[in-house]
Amino acid sequence: MTPAADINIRRYPWIQFSTNLFGWFPVFFLYFNSMVPLSSAIFLGSIYYLCVTLAEVPSGYFSDRYGRRITMLVAAAFFVAANIGYIAATDFSGLVLGQVLLALGMAFLSGTDTAFLYDSLLSLDREGQYAEQEARGQQFGMTGLALASLAGGALGLADLRLPYGLALFGALWAFWLTWGCVEPRVHRQDGAGTGSFLHSIRDCLRLLSDRTLAWLFGVMVFMYSLGHVAYEFYQPYLRLLGLGWFAGDTTTLVSGVVVGVSMFGGALGAALSVRLHQRLGIRALLYIAFAMQLVIIGGLAFLLAQWVLILVILRNFPWGLIYAPVNAQIAPRVGSHLRATYLSLQSLMGRLVFSGLLLFLSSTVDNQALSWSSLSLVLREAFAFAAVGFVVAVVLAPRKNMTS
Repeated sequence: MTPAADINIRRYPWIQFSTNLFGWFPVFFLYFNSMVPLSSAIFLGSIYYLCVTLAEVPSGYFSDRYGRRITMLVAAAFFVAANIGYIAATDFSGLVLGQVLLALGMAFLSGTDTAFLYDSLLSLDREGQYAEQEARGQQFGMTGLALASLAGGALGLADLRLPYGLALFGALWAFWLTWGCVEPRVHRQDGAGTGSFLHSIRDCLRLLSDRTLAWLFGVMVFMYSLGHVAYEFYQPYLRLLGLGWFAGDTTTLVSGVVVGVSMFGGALGAALSVRLHQRLGIRALLYIAFAMQLVIIGGLAFLLAQWVLILVILRNFPWGLIYAPVNAQIAPRVGSHLRATYLSLQSLMGRLVFSGLLLFLSSTVDNQALSWSSLSLVLREAFAFAAVGFVVAVVLAPRKNMTS
């Protein structure tokens, strides 16, 4: 028993809330474009994704080797530095620095936060509460991002740097909350610090010989990709609707509302996830989430109508619905000394698959101007990708060895 670890459980939802106060989320592209041309603003996005990809798995190994608390403190420190860098930036090089620091913060947090929660509960013999506690953390995190997006959109009307000030406050708060936590004792006792980086990768891949674990790995990688399709294409879809919402000086406010409401949808999914998991089981829950993504992408692909925006708002609901229940299936099957590395590897594969999907979709329209025919073509191809994935997931789903 480790009573001191109880503080970790109490603080975890607020760590998620404060970390996700990304007020810049609905305005970052506008901020970049205010300093650099469009091509450079797009290139900054590629720098971020490249850095996250390179640091994703090594940061998970760092967590497994040196501890959850220190890794989360490093992540928070990177977030603090990133937001200071963004606020101080005056040119392309300053924005590059911010992107690199943000990517490192994201990479160091990825996988470690959920491993921190599970290890803390395990040290208290309360691991049976993991799904409920993780769902609560997700609910707090998405609510934080929703509120920050609404606030950031409004602050951006006055100055595009102000949303980064909100994010800086959140990062400092997260650092303070994490500083007051303790390292879960179970992590220190479960082989932590043993094995090289390559050995850890090998051991994680060997875990996929468990058919259930392999299936969940594949489904989560696929769902990550599908969840980003609506986000990637909702702005050009809005432009084609011709509503004029992004005209004049209201751009940041409208963008903040769209992002914020969608995050509230994710928080609702997280709030319902444990109850629905207990009632329906993990397979049915995943099938429902898959079907929702098909409806969302299909609506965007085949219909140009205002009511389809309701589907865009719901884009985070499926992910919120499955995140905690799926991690509750994964965590007991992966040892503490590999857990963050494994989850980081899963996250990395999701990013790579989505990047590959975008590369394929971009190749099918070449340099065509934005039109309903070109956007619909891209989205119909994404819908086909989702439909094939759903069929494969159903066919390959294990019939046994699921806790529920």
